[in-house]
Amino acid sequence: MPRGLWTTTVGSFPKPPHLEKARQQFARGEITADRLGEMEREETVAVIRRQEAIGLDLLVDGELYRGDMTTYFAELTPGYAVSNPVRSYGNRYYRKPVAVGPIRRTKEWTVEWWKFAQAQTKLPIKGMLTGPYTMMDWSFNEHYPSREAMTMDLAAAINDEALALQEAGAKYIQIDEPAISVRPEELPLAVKAFARATQGIKAKTITHICYGDFDVIYPALLDLPVDQIDLEMANSRYDLLDRFRVNAFTKEIG
Repeated sequence: MPRGLWTTTVGSFPKPPHLEKARQQFARGEITADRLGEMEREETVAVIRRQEAIGLDLLVDGELYRGDMTTYFAELTPGYAVSNPVRSYGNRYYRKPVAVGPIRRTKEWTVEWWKFAQAQTKLPIKGMLTGPYTMMDWSFNEHYPSREAMTMDLAAAINDEALALQEAGAKYIQIDEPAISVRPEELPLAVKAFARATQGIKAKTITHICYGDFDVIYPALLDLPVDQIDLEMANSRYDLLDRFRVNAFTKEIG
């Protein structure tokens, strides 16, 4: 069993070149979905073995079967369509989701992948979801009367998946919200939606936030109803630690 301070990773691993090529071949109809799935499972096992080899305590499946952290979920969800590629930053493009009707979860998104990954190791695997505020903010809206209405429908759908992961046996569920710090005036909405997304969850909850103006949203960020906040700090030379010393995250995890 792990001792002391547990170690983990954010969640997503780079796709190896041969898997990227296979995904492009599948999109062109050159290989079958079964063959692509076989390759994704092989690489998922390899990612788990890498984590075990370096001694991590709480593992991830690597998300190698996901093209993007928002588009993946949109493609599986009624009420969503997907746009042509749009630029997110630099030379990175993604197919931006478009809300065209009521967003509902009608089938599992990640449960079978979580079960597969967990069956490969005795160590715990995190359930990994994209949060409702980020899904809303990184989508076009052609249906809902407000950003809040769309976010809350997404929160209900994500809650359904989180509950399914918990029922499958997940003890840790991470709900990523990288967009939460972009619009400080909407932080209360993000907190409200996160509470809906985690309603009824007894598993330990984690959120990952990787950029933003923390001078503006901290310590209000501590209102998030979550057991653990995972922040990217290396690019800011760990200056967030000084802020945390003033307003510590003291929620009891147990």
